[in-house]
Amino acid sequence: MSKKTLLLTGTSGFIGYNFLKYILTKNYHVIDVLRIKNRGNPKIKKLKKKYSQKYKNIFYSKHSSLEKKIKKIKVNYFINFATLYKNSHSHKDIFGFVESNILFPTLIYDLITKKVEKVINFGTMMQHQSSKKLEAENLYAATKNSFEMINNFYSYKEKKTKFYNLKLYESFGERDHRKKLIPTIIKNYKKNKTTKIISKNLELNVIHINDIINAIIIILNNNVKPETYCLKNKKNIKIKELIDVLNKNLKKKIKVKYLKNPARKIMKTKLKKLPKWKVDNNLIKKIKLNFKNEKN
Repeated sequence: MSKKTLLLTGTSGFIGYNFLKYILTKNYHVIDVLRIKNRGNPKIKKLKKKYSQKYKNIFYSKHSSLEKKIKKIKVNYFINFATLYKNSHSHKDIFGFVESNILFPTLIYDLITKKVEKVINFGTMMQHQSSKKLEAENLYAATKNSFEMINNFYSYKEKKTKFYNLKLYESFGERDHRKKLIPTIIKNYKKNKTTKIISKNLELNVIHINDIINAIIIILNNNVKPETYCLKNKKNIKIKELIDVLNKNLKKKIKVKYLKNPARKIMKTKLKKLPKWKVDNNLIKKIKLNFKNEKN
């Protein structure tokens, strides 16, 4: 059986890069669309050298060059990891949100959706502030909502292509350098700094990067109904309880300061669970490993 080819965007980000590393060890060819500034990215160069026979890059500087570079390639699957995330925004951020979360993926969709078997797009539960279908929590989520409407247009237009939206609350993994709470706590612990946390009552719903990769593999390898699915943990993590548990086993304690702000409740979702997908119940154990080898 011939190898399938994946087209990927957003592999310079945490989730996209971890998936890229994983899928290159499997029986797939990969074509990776990256901004020209990533030509010198040492992580990308290392993968290119190691998997030169099955990993190709498309570097672009202008959107106008994408058509020529992508139109003639043949791919089986397209996965859109591309995103620009900020919890709040200033006026100067608007163009970046629109360019990364709407314009860029739309240009790719328009070039490839007629000839691919499956399309997987990543979203966020910030798109669902209440039980209503799409109600954005911030401008970032609003642009993801906007692109989801464009995604729906192509799904109606291209009946032979299966479209999937995968949405999650929070993610975590080893060597996670994003400006999210758990990576920030780990970073500050290593630097012996105090982490300010909005409330003692803060809870997060977190899944491990391996769970996300597993969800993608399920879709690629199975006849899954095209749908929007939520990837979520069965239980929320209570941040204060997590830190208390960690500190019981650490000589050098995690320093935190709890503020007295209200903690936003995690909204329950009516989105479906991905068939055959099971969440890893060892998340706390994996978080602990990030502190285990630190000198106390």
